[in-house]
Amino acid sequence: MSSRIARTEVLTLQHPVVTPRGPAAVTYSSRECVIVRLEDADGVVGWGETYTGPGLAAVASALGEQLHGEVPSQARKLLHHMLASGADTMAISAWSIALDDLRGRQLGLSVADLYGGRLRDSIRAYASSGGYQNDAGPETTWSDDVSSAIADGFTAVKIRIGRFAPRREAPLLENLRAQTDADVELMVDANGAYSVPQAIEVGRVLEANGYRWFEEPLIRFRDGLSYPGYEHLSSLDIPIAAGEGLPNRGAFAQFVTRGAADIIQPDIAICGGIGEGVFIAEFAALHGKPTVPHAWGGAILLAATVQFASLIPEPSELPGLTSPLLEFDRFENRMRTEITRTPLALEDGHVRVPVTPGLGIEIDEDALRALSVRLTD
Repeated sequence: MSSRIARTEVLTLQHPVVTPRGPAAVTYSSRECVIVRLEDADGVVGWGETYTGPGLAAVASALGEQLHGEVPSQARKLLHHMLASGADTMAISAWSIALDDLRGRQLGLSVADLYGGRLRDSIRAYASSGGYQNDAGPETTWSDDVSSAIADGFTAVKIRIGRFAPRREAPLLENLRAQTDADVELMVDANGAYSVPQAIEVGRVLEANGYRWFEEPLIRFRDGLSYPGYEHLSSLDIPIAAGEGLPNRGAFAQFVTRGAADIIQPDIAICGGIGEGVFIAEFAALHGKPTVPHAWGGAILLAATVQFASLIPEPSELPGLTSPLLEFDRFENRMRTEITRTPLALEDGHVRVPVTPGLGIEIDEDALRALSVRLTD
């Protein structure tokens, strides 16, 4: 029997950024996340990560107290109890990731091996831009984002669109595609910036210029369960990608069966963790829809998403064309670049899936705690 959980801890990490950036509706001047830490009676540690939100650290702390004395190998039962409590799924997601990391380390298995073994040894990564800058327009930043990503070895790049009217941005999108090597895939993320007519207008430009997908063109939530209005985009030929904010498998089941998007984007820091992500991806594959995970966090979430991406089934009999991609955040993030001694590196546009126990990264606790702005035991 694995050693029982002896200690839990919740930390909120934050740091200012040198150059504020953001999607259409907001500019971020800092990066932040919530980190959870599990330690068993033998001193083995597992880590999890999620996003910040009002009261989320307190909820995560309360959930962590319920884990004291429990056995990590009973993770399925523990998560069932957490979900039944009605607690915020982001807090539950962080502990789910930490439980996977801890029990993998206890057993000497990678997280992917805990779930039956990876389907692929590496994941092709796409560069996910930080978005708009207040002191520079997309005429400059879009091309700079793409060229710097290509120089760093990426073969796919996603830019943020929607802050300005389509009449300004549409010609820029056309020029960007024309000026970028045809072997480099381009995608866009509107972060809910458009009305339906605007989304159709921009979608026509994107499909005519060979962009790979159009992400979140419409508002994310309105009823708290699903993304409204996406069915109105069915006339577009470009694939629509969405779903990052959906909190559970039930919401994804409705979203997928509605046919509201062509590419499903669960975020394991929101939807309940890696196991829930695998369930959602399997469900999407049954409907012929590829899964491309969303991830916009630090080193722990990135490592967990790599493990998840290695488990995602192909939605067709022909592997490769619709295989999952890994979102690789290009916005300044010290929680990604400083807190691990074993950073995940890009090799030929891919990130290899670690085979070492747990998530496959080693955390520098001194560096992590140096970024902590609030500590809850």
